[in-house]
Amino acid sequence: MRRIRDYLKLLRLHQPAGILLLLWPILWALWLAAGGIPPLGVLAAFLLGTLLMRSANYVATPLARNAPDGSALRRLGQVRTWDALLLFASLCASSLVLLGKLNNLVLWPFLLAVTLAAGNAATGRFYGFSRSHLGLVFSFGIPMAYAAVTDDVPWIQVGLLMSASLCWILAYNTYSVAGAPINPVFGAGGEVSGAPDPKARAIAGVLQALALLLLVVVGFRAGRGILYNAGLLAAAGYALHQQRLTRDGERKSYIKAFLNNQRFGAAIFVGLVCDYSLTNWQAMQDVMNPGAEHDSMLAMHACTGPLSDWNPLNWSQEYGYCVDRNIVYTPPDWPRPLQLDLYTPQLDGPRPAVVLLHGGHWRLGTRQEMGPIAVALARRGYVAITVTYRLAPMARFPAQLQDSEQAIHWLDQNATRLHVDSTRIGAWGFSAGGHLAALMATLDPADPLGAPKPPLRAVVAGGAPTDLEHFNPDDGMALFGVTAAQDLALYRHASPLYHASAKAPPIFLYHGTADTTVLPEQAEVLRKALADAGAPVELYMVHGAEHAGSTEGAMDPALAFLDRQLKP
Repeated sequence: MRRIRDYLKLLRLHQPAGILLLLWPILWALWLAAGGIPPLGVLAAFLLGTLLMRSANYVATPLARNAPDGSALRRLGQVRTWDALLLFASLCASSLVLLGKLNNLVLWPFLLAVTLAAGNAATGRFYGFSRSHLGLVFSFGIPMAYAAVTDDVPWIQVGLLMSASLCWILAYNTYSVAGAPINPVFGAGGEVSGAPDPKARAIAGVLQALALLLLVVVGFRAGRGILYNAGLLAAAGYALHQQRLTRDGERKSYIKAFLNNQRFGAAIFVGLVCDYSLTNWQAMQDVMNPGAEHDSMLAMHACTGPLSDWNPLNWSQEYGYCVDRNIVYTPPDWPRPLQLDLYTPQLDGPRPAVVLLHGGHWRLGTRQEMGPIAVALARRGYVAITVTYRLAPMARFPAQLQDSEQAIHWLDQNATRLHVDSTRIGAWGFSAGGHLAALMATLDPADPLGAPKPPLRAVVAGGAPTDLEHFNPDDGMALFGVTAAQDLALYRHASPLYHASAKAPPIFLYHGTADTTVLPEQAEVLRKALADAGAPVELYMVHGAEHAGSTEGAMDPALAFLDRQLKP
């Protein structure tokens, strides 16, 4: 039993405060990335992974500091060097097994974090900031969380959140070091006599204020509301309480301030959970009661008036518009809640609507990428929605198609409330989103993959893969989980090319002539197939444009096409 206690002591399982301090920023990231409750398997993997890797760090540290006579480990009791090595290897192997349950994008920040952890263990004998170093290591759980949930790492948002996390980590480490300083040479024991440095209190306060300021920006970018900000205010209250605790300059007061940071992190997490819960609940109520008046508390709501003096695209008419962000459009039984941003023009009467689908090889990208097109459409009198759909390889095809169809169904359900004419709904997709838009347009309603209801009246597809059999095999493997050689029928069934018929609505294809990501032949073969079948189709080639630049060159003709098809 004594040996078991020694090993538990080595793993630091008797110090749950440290586990929570490392875990809070990861939980913030998981909720922000998922727009609410993350997939339970991902959540469980991060909870267990945090525990395992924290323990692995504390096993590695005395191993690296150990003298040849084994004195560092002997101070922990009956822990033997080879046993500690075996324990460390087991913890790392268990973490890798968990990592294997996630996607490949998670691997890179994990490897960087492990490298930093190894540096912490190896250099811990030379300086006394190991807890800060450990906090930095675990900050890489933030990009890992985004990668695991969304198959994407939005680096601006992730960078802001990591910076906030690091500022907070440095703040509570300042309290910890001031309360129980560590010998900077040997990294153990050696408490310093006398009062803590009074500058420590001021430094911790400034760092916490900076962390909260960064979290305000994070919340604004994520469209968070009043409950999230209430959580930040509660955290600020705890920060002030820690300042009051340390006024007496006693070391024990600094330790109390350090431990109080558990509540600081928890307040932010609770605010985030409550804010997303309110948003998602109100959105679900809105879906189940489509006749109800629109509630601006569904999401971050903003409006702008017409800008008649600024008309870069020579739009024929321009309206003011409102934006509601982070609206859940999926029903409660969907695999996970998905969100859209709603752009509505300040225009009376039934209005046409367009669903916007982003690109990113079906593996990356966010709905915000389609925001400029949504603004252009809203100013032109369209209701526009930018849609988040599940990404590969975590979600295999046809998940992306089903999500896109559900977004159209949501528009139809809420047509009365949004003043949308459900007989005039179109879609605009780029790259992978263009593939999804073109596939929805060409699928037969009786096809097992399904077709959007109501049917689309017009589609714009830019830079779209249309024949997946002859497209990037890596993307195909991520999307389907098999190669074209293994399941050719699946690749063809998912290709708009093989569904071309006279029943298709008018389709406007655009493509850059210098596109090397999706070759122009992908657009040409679909145009020919649709034209041969008797379907109305246009192909606009943007001369000299590469993949990402084709939309700008095709904006005017694409908008004119939608006007012809969707406006009375």
